[in-house]
Amino acid sequence: MRCKDCERWYGAEDDGFGPCSIKNSRGDVRYITFAMHKCDEIYANVPDKEETETC
Repeated sequence: MRCKDCERWYGAEDDGFGPCSIKNSRGDVRYITFAMHKCDEIYANVPDKEETETC
């Protein structure tokens, strides 16, 4: 899963950066992530939307 697709990410679609609420609640210093960042938290094993869509 990418940050932009996560319910725990509150990013600005315009510039693509925003805070990950999981990292923020834990107190991580680097809690700002990029929209296209691949999840390294609890959704790490959830496939991307593009991977699951079929024609």
